[in-house]
Amino acid sequence: MSWGLESGAGAWTWAAALLLAAAFAAHAQRSPSGRALLVLRGLAVAALALALLRPVFLTREGRLTKPRLLILLDAGHAMKGKAPGGGSRLGQATAWLNRYRAVIETRADVSVALVSDRVRPLGGLDRLGAASAESTSFKPAQSLPDALPAEGPPARVWLITDGVAEGGGDLGLLLAGLGAPVDALGVGPSRRETGAAFLDLKAPDFAFLHGAIPVAAALEATGLAGRDAVITLSRADESAPGGWREVARVKRRIRADVEAFPVNLSAPADALGTARLRLVASGGGRERSREFRVETVRQKYRIMYLAGRPSAEYFALREFLKIDPNHELVSFVILRNPENPSPAPDRELSLIPFPADEIFGRALPQFDLFILENFSAARFHLPPQHLDALKRFVMNGGALLVKGGDNAFSSGGYKNSPLEDVLPVVLSSRSPDFIPGLFSPKPGSSEHPLVRLYETPELSSRIWGALPPLDGWGRFASVRSGVTVLASHPVQTTDDGKPLPVIAVRSFGRGKVMLISTDSSWRWKLGAAADPDAASFYARFWTRAVQYLTGSLDLSKVKFAPLPDRMPPREPARLSLRVFDEGFGPAPAADTRVSVSWTGPDGRAREAAARETEPGAYAVELTGLAPGPQKVRASARVRGRAWGDDEVRFFWESSAEEPMDRAWLTKAAEVGGGRFVDLSSVRPDELLDFLPPPGSREDTVRRRRPFASPYWLALAAYLFLLEWALRRRAGYA
Repeated sequence: MSWGLESGAGAWTWAAALLLAAAFAAHAQRSPSGRALLVLRGLAVAALALALLRPVFLTREGRLTKPRLLILLDAGHAMKGKAPGGGSRLGQATAWLNRYRAVIETRADVSVALVSDRVRPLGGLDRLGAASAESTSFKPAQSLPDALPAEGPPARVWLITDGVAEGGGDLGLLLAGLGAPVDALGVGPSRRETGAAFLDLKAPDFAFLHGAIPVAAALEATGLAGRDAVITLSRADESAPGGWREVARVKRRIRADVEAFPVNLSAPADALGTARLRLVASGGGRERSREFRVETVRQKYRIMYLAGRPSAEYFALREFLKIDPNHELVSFVILRNPENPSPAPDRELSLIPFPADEIFGRALPQFDLFILENFSAARFHLPPQHLDALKRFVMNGGALLVKGGDNAFSSGGYKNSPLEDVLPVVLSSRSPDFIPGLFSPKPGSSEHPLVRLYETPELSSRIWGALPPLDGWGRFASVRSGVTVLASHPVQTTDDGKPLPVIAVRSFGRGKVMLISTDSSWRWKLGAAADPDAASFYARFWTRAVQYLTGSLDLSKVKFAPLPDRMPPREPARLSLRVFDEGFGPAPAADTRVSVSWTGPDGRAREAAARETEPGAYAVELTGLAPGPQKVRASARVRGRAWGDDEVRFFWESSAEEPMDRAWLTKAAEVGGGRFVDLSSVRPDELLDFLPPPGSREDTVRRRRPFASPYWLALAAYLFLLEWALRRRAGYA
């Protein structure tokens, strides 16, 4: 036992007491009063000072204190799920705590708090009957920052949960904020079925042609200790057995009964367009797979431009293609034809001979788009194999643009050649097959991307009509079947009486071919003189033409992010969707309308909302899911035009059957500085041994406040009156 003294007086009270003492000291030096009267007066001043300061007498006793233990009990809706032996997971946790309550309270001073998307302090273990699961999820980023008790950090923390948590935030930083080591106590079924499954799957929205498609996955292997898990990445290929061609493989030896591990693979982006990929994890006689797709785009358009002679058309289009940093342009223009005589040998001239063998041979496959403008194959005596190489170039996925003029088509020697097989038209035998003269082409289907170049069909049609006329057109025998005529001559017809095409496109093999029967599109650059809205037509048309011919316009610009093998069985189920613009940047929200339909196991389609989370990115949240297969389809319209769609499928499991997330629990224990244990197989002693031993402290058992009594103040007043009376009796002033 010990004693002490404390005072709750403030600074002003101490100042008053010191001033009173100083005044008495000054008075005692000047006063003629005797010693007895001064002592009596000093006692009165001291009594008044003690009445002001009101000191408290303390009686303390030493006691042993138990270390403080904070128990955070997950009250998220996943804790309503099934526990081993029946009942809920929250029921399993409270039953375990009640069973060992006496042991725990003997070793620790316990406080309990429920955590979900908030913190609910519960009190001690005697209040466990008030614990109930909520309809919200366990969100550590929202609840853990407020979980620290008012009395400060405990000695240790037990986090009892099934590991079904959601939300962002640094888990290590959140647990460190509790100021003590954190043990993770897992509840719920402890194992999944034997085999390997995907916990997460990440792939890029698009990859560049001739590059690589990186794929990152997180897997969980269950019941495969001592065996191998094999993960393969395959690409859809009709020529391969089973329709899939393996492009990467990883084998991993599993060392634990439950083990989570990352895998990084890649597939070559060797073909333009949609790459369908499949990731397969096999082990223990089971196989799980996920299919997804990645759009392969061109990082740069490699263009070969071959012009038969200098012209305004060549210089205008060449300059336009050169200024775009996404274009790699190689161009040749014929300045001296073979029939032009020269008095000097070729080696002494500054003009190089036309490298026909190089262009149509080794260099041809290196290009994405080949432009042939008003070029005569007959004049240069091109062998049939060169034109046949150009035909194979298109069949293998290349793009070809053929522009007219008086040296093109039949006049250029292409009648009955391999190149004629590729063209959208059958060449005419009539001569001449190129007719000069001004005309305004009549646009075709208003929905084709090369006709509808503006926001609405009406605006596009008006600007087509405001363009300056073109000069010269080609004459053709007929139009091949399956060809799309984008613009036709307002009056002239083909030899078989059909409208004469001026601009036409067709698919040939894996590539596309575009025919423009005139070499005067440069006149469209003059459109601003007649209509300011038409000033951008030339750039819009040729930009869109390059994208269309090289396949960029066909790429899907609406894409769901790949889903993991198991969707977390908690609502809302969240899916991520992206919408891209023409250049594969984020599509502006003001111009974009996204529609989402969701079909459950009952086959009934429902609408779902898409909420923009960042430019071009949308979150789709689904509630009320029934266990079974789910299908979600999204479509988008940009500036009123159909822009694309995508579909994703997944299987929804009941949260009651979902086992504890051992990977999350293991990580929580690791970053929290504690241990991960399965609640169904652990006794509290194994965890209580990590608590520090009981400490000693002194507790105040009694407080006496004699100087706060009114009787003490009365005593001070009595002493002052007694001193005054005696002083007057002795004859002092």
